[in-house]
Amino acid sequence: MMASRESSQTPGPELGVTLRRLRRSRGLAQRDLLQPLHLGSHSAIVAYEAGRRIPPVAVISGYERLFGLAPGSLTRLREQALADRAAAEAHSLQATRETTSIGSSAVPRQLPPTTAHFTGRTAELAQIDRLLRDRETSTPVVISAVSGMGGIGKTALAVHWAHQARDNFPDGELYLDLQGFHPSGRPVTPENAISRFLTSLGVPYHRIPVELGERSALFRTLMADRRMLLLLDNARDAEQVRPLLPAAPSCRVLITSRSRLSGLAVREGAQRIALETLELRDAVQLLRRAIGPRAGAQPGGIAALAQLCGLYPLALRIAADHLAADGDISITRAVTQLTEASSRLGILTVPDDDASTVRTVFTWSYQALPTPARRLFRLLSVPGGPDIALPACAALAGMGAAECAGLLGVLCEAYLAEESAPGRYRVHDLLRLFAAECAAAEDCAADRDQAALRLAQWYLRSAAAARIALDSYLPPLPLPAAELAVPPMSFADEAAALAWCDVERANLTAAALSARDNGWYEIGWKLPTALFAFFDRCKHYGDWIATHQAAAESARLAGDREAEGKVLCNLGSAYRPMQRFDEAVSHYHRALELFREVGWRQGEAKVLGNLAGTYHDAGQNDHGVTTGLAALALFRELDDSYGEALCLSNLGNAYADLGQHDSALASQNLALELFRALGDRRGAERPRGRADPAGTPAGGGAADHNGRARLRRPRGSA
Repeated sequence: MMASRESSQTPGPELGVTLRRLRRSRGLAQRDLLQPLHLGSHSAIVAYEAGRRIPPVAVISGYERLFGLAPGSLTRLREQALADRAAAEAHSLQATRETTSIGSSAVPRQLPPTTAHFTGRTAELAQIDRLLRDRETSTPVVISAVSGMGGIGKTALAVHWAHQARDNFPDGELYLDLQGFHPSGRPVTPENAISRFLTSLGVPYHRIPVELGERSALFRTLMADRRMLLLLDNARDAEQVRPLLPAAPSCRVLITSRSRLSGLAVREGAQRIALETLELRDAVQLLRRAIGPRAGAQPGGIAALAQLCGLYPLALRIAADHLAADGDISITRAVTQLTEASSRLGILTVPDDDASTVRTVFTWSYQALPTPARRLFRLLSVPGGPDIALPACAALAGMGAAECAGLLGVLCEAYLAEESAPGRYRVHDLLRLFAAECAAAEDCAADRDQAALRLAQWYLRSAAAARIALDSYLPPLPLPAAELAVPPMSFADEAAALAWCDVERANLTAAALSARDNGWYEIGWKLPTALFAFFDRCKHYGDWIATHQAAAESARLAGDREAEGKVLCNLGSAYRPMQRFDEAVSHYHRALELFREVGWRQGEAKVLGNLAGTYHDAGQNDHGVTTGLAALALFRELDDSYGEALCLSNLGNAYADLGQHDSALASQNLALELFRALGDRRGAERPRGRADPAGTPAGGGAADHNGRARLRRPRGSA
């Protein structure tokens, strides 16, 4: 089994020195450690002992077992190495920022807008103040976990307090909805959460580490000298939150969750604020403010309405807005209607069933909608992502963008949807469940499936356009026929395509998985394929692997062997930069079998090129040269000068690592001639030559399956 590499930057030397002393104390050679530590190449041992790489936790545990050390004996040294690497990376980022203006210098101010007519919660606001605002800067970070059922007002309270306290945080606020209880069942992972925070702090994509521990260390380092607020909304559990916590005493963290987050209370000393329903006087005040002057004429009716809404903030706001918007409905009539509905569904006071608690009010507001808005509300239960952009929503509904925008406005006014950002809309988790119930009761399955198909087709066409904008060398991806009410996205440049893919990543991932699940196999493998250029640049390994695994299954179920090979090739290219070499090689070999089976010689050559590069990355240069020569011969047979040039460049690197410098120079010179003849400036200007003293090649290439071979950046970058 080949070793995983966690870092290509030099951490502190103490860990490496200790590992070398342990080995020498037993009189062992580096190769003697391969089997006990389950490593495939002694180059990993060399890198660990030299301090160029940080061993994974599993390898550290293996050292402890092999040398009879107490469990955890080497953990402190590993953590120090991670901290040293993070400090070096932060220093490098700062130096780069100062010399090249890379990275954002703007203070992040990411708080959502405060809730209109915020009422009550005086005691809770004061408690948060005591816990977060008034602490001395020398004390450790204080975590306040605001918990309660969905719609109870956790986010409203946290955001309201944060806006009041923002002057205390001159370095800004970071906000993220962790989607801990999203209906999709896919909360934001700690890896993705930290990646977003690092990007907000000015770290370029290619400088973000792969491993979670390294990302956390870099995040803590960058936060160390800042006075910032971190608002983590809708957390699922302590394990999702723990890697996101800064260690700086000048930073504060505010967390909302439906869970009690007991683990944070025990280990990190989190202070919990459990929200309950509003006091009656606060509920009445909220209704009066939202309804307007009419509320003063019927004080008894307002109090009864508040009670029937269970003093539940979300239900109160929906009821108030309905009355404020429709002057023909009296408060007395509203109370009567609500009473009748709640008698069927258990009223609004079921403590353990969030859906039952608010279904009555949702039904009341839903039934007041015009028919087209009802249909759109039901359709919003179909997408699997966290939110939806206006054009995508129009494609889902099969209507023009202007008509869709008008109906979304109606839903937002009724508190059945929210414009979370300009042109982007989301539906509360409980409302989404309610919308799904309505859809199941009122729409046939075929209509819902057709809406989901329209959305998947729109995402596919938009992703295909982004693919070309991100890499103009890639050929267009043939797409299945589709009739869309709105055109797909188009992109003026690479930056626009990258930004769209980043914003829509969760939705694109959900659409790819949905296509597989619904049997739309052509979309199922082509949508992830269209995203390859984005994933190859920005990594996001979890989504990359999940979408391509589903794509491989779609291609297999469709009986398209060539497509399956292409997807497996791209999947291997996801595992390769993660240093999961065994899995990369396995997927490349399977792709090679499929390409040979269908007779696609070009694909066979590209996979051989990828295999050669992977063997080189894994320190198996003899295999790399043998496989690279096979790829070179096939590219020459196919008269593919570009593939030939990349193979020669990779072979040059492998020869250099083997100490065969004459062969290395000859290969690189031939590659340079070919790149110049092809007019490929990027290829001709790529650094090449023998390996540096750390054993890291200065350049190289790999091939993807879609058209041209893919340039591989120097090892250690994205």
